[in-house]
Amino acid sequence: MTNRFIIGQYRPSDSFGHRLDPRGKVLFAVFLMIVSVFTTSILFYVAIVLGLCLLIRLSGISIRGLMKNIRPFIILVSITALYHLIFSARETPEILNIFGFRLTEGGLYMAVSFSLRVLVFVVIAFFISLTTPPVDLGETLVGWLKPLKKLKVPVGDIGLIVFIAMRFVPVLAEEFDTIRKAQIIRGVDFSGGLVKKARRLVFLLIPVFQSAIRRADDLALAIESRGYISGVERSSFREFKFVRRDWFFMIASAFLVILLFIITKGKPYL
Repeated sequence: MTNRFIIGQYRPSDSFGHRLDPRGKVLFAVFLMIVSVFTTSILFYVAIVLGLCLLIRLSGISIRGLMKNIRPFIILVSITALYHLIFSARETPEILNIFGFRLTEGGLYMAVSFSLRVLVFVVIAFFISLTTPPVDLGETLVGWLKPLKKLKVPVGDIGLIVFIAMRFVPVLAEEFDTIRKAQIIRGVDFSGGLVKKARRLVFLLIPVFQSAIRRADDLALAIESRGYISGVERSSFREFKFVRRDWFFMIASAFLVILLFIITKGKPYL
């Protein structure tokens, strides 16, 4: 297995994070994201990111490898920061003026705060996907959506779609990397400026798209050959059950997040 971490790719292990019930981990992630929306405290976000990094380390995942694989999301973080530097809190005191561009105190704070919020969402997504098999996430979703069956909602199909989508993210990523290396061997140069790189992407996107269509067709035939019928009640291979470890994790994490939220509330520049 490569050292690349991809959201949607499961890393098998027998660590603390892997042994947690997937329902508890998902509830923790949803709760943390909701609380994060109601604060802009930099201290809150920094503490949460450090706590998540500790949790990921306890799950046997290298922090150095995680930071390396978060780099693609730096573009999203940079766009968020740039937006708030330009448009947010223009009425606050000015820090710097460069060729007519006003860098304000509030704009700088908002840029840092919201960038850290995006980073929190990315890290929690990595924790969930790296420590939880996609099939368990699909079963968790199906379990929560069961009441919607009375409204004729295809709950089983939704769970299958989620499982396939998560399973195919790392597969297509590896396919993309393989095709890129093959094109380099054939003499395609992916270096140069942004425009040149964008044009060279055609040599990657077309083969990847073709491969995705072929895999989707093979998967459809495989599902049909195994007798899958939409809407039919299906049993679950694994029955989830909360144990003492799961209750401790959920109660302790919720307590710490709420305590940190209360401490940093009303202190926006912390």
